[in-house]
Amino acid sequence: MQNILASGIYPPLPTFFDEQGELDLVTLRKHIHRLMESGIAGYVLMGTNGEAVHLSDDERAQIITTTKELNESAGHSLPIIAGCGDQSTRATIARCRQAAHSGANIALVLPPFYYRSRMENHALIAHYRTVAENSPLPILIYNMPGSTAGLDLDATTICTLAEHPNIIGIKDSAGNIAKLAQIVATVRPTFSVFAGSASYLLPALAVGAIGAVSALANVYPRAICRLQTLFEQGKLQEARTLQAQIILPNAVVTALYSVPGLKAALEFAAGYGGNPRMPLQPLTSQERGKVAEILHAANLEM
Repeated sequence: MQNILASGIYPPLPTFFDEQGELDLVTLRKHIHRLMESGIAGYVLMGTNGEAVHLSDDERAQIITTTKELNESAGHSLPIIAGCGDQSTRATIARCRQAAHSGANIALVLPPFYYRSRMENHALIAHYRTVAENSPLPILIYNMPGSTAGLDLDATTICTLAEHPNIIGIKDSAGNIAKLAQIVATVRPTFSVFAGSASYLLPALAVGAIGAVSALANVYPRAICRLQTLFEQGKLQEARTLQAQIILPNAVVTALYSVPGLKAALEFAAGYGGNPRMPLQPLTSQERGKVAEILHAANLEM
């Protein structure tokens, strides 16, 4: 099986809402237009940053369809990766089928975690294998302990799942570089390993990852793409300098302020962003000031 995902940077797009909290496809289109010429390798929809848990099935379909239409109208063939993870195997398969029907290319699947104490390795392996057998889309594993009550897929489980021909890669947001190195050294060459954050993109590339799904790439797509280019060109000192510049802005849109921080950062950098859906709250004026201060000091290429 050929590697379906090219190396590079895949921004996990936010889902935009209007002042009434309804889906804002106009702003989504504006954001995609801004990203599509920046050097990114594809789009990730309805992940953690896309507020997937706040969306109806109809909204999910609209987001995928809108992205696909813009992609095609621009003459692009960038892959569309859609978040499809759910708490049951049956529901996850249904989401994969819906995503395929709407025009997605790959399903991003977060492990089920509601019954956290029972999600032992054999249960997770059975879940992913059953999804892979029944999904019309290839599966990209999404390991995100911060969004799964601390559930962290270990290297042995991931490498076992990588043996399935319809499981094509992993986005690992745990930040464990030793684990990433172990995975890369064990899996087949066509299994794609992505860092789940720009905060450790350079070390992830150094151990064999082929790119990142980076929230900060929504704000500074050219800077994040440039970091990977510098690494690939062997310009390691420049790459280290840029990696260091990225650390604080990345924290703003991830660990520090999460989705509201990402939307605030987009407002400062690109003039749009809006509020998250409740129960998430927008940043306070003090928090927004901190975001503006950090982004201004970083002075990264947009």
